[in-house]
Amino acid sequence: MHGYPEEIDLISLFECEPTLFDTTSKDFFYNEATYKFSNREEDFVVILSPSYCEVKIQVTQRTSNKSISLLDLKRVDKFEIKADKKDLSSVLLWIQNDDFTQTIEIDFKPKFKLILKEHFIR
Repeated sequence: MHGYPEEIDLISLFECEPTLFDTTSKDFFYNEATYKFSNREEDFVVILSPSYCEVKIQVTQRTSNKSISLLDLKRVDKFEIKADKKDLSSVLLWIQNDDFTQTIEIDFKPKFKLILKEHFIR
């Protein structure tokens, strides 16, 4: 269950061009991409390293610049775009273990929301 969206789909979702760690590489999958964007209330920094299955998401309150959330995940098996609309954007992250699967649903718009669930494998 490995999978990350294409670079063009992420640009559409985050509504910005990424800053790439290796500017000489043309292969998005083997690079590290940093996306910085905002909604009306929060600022986001999303760092993706698809080949390493790493996802880091920092969320700060826009007006106070206080940290709201930090996810630093080292084994994201699947990164799925759930919604990509002008007023609604969300993703679903999958982490597969031997006994259970974790899903993390993250809304970026209209407002930040995070839901973490564990599902036992039978």
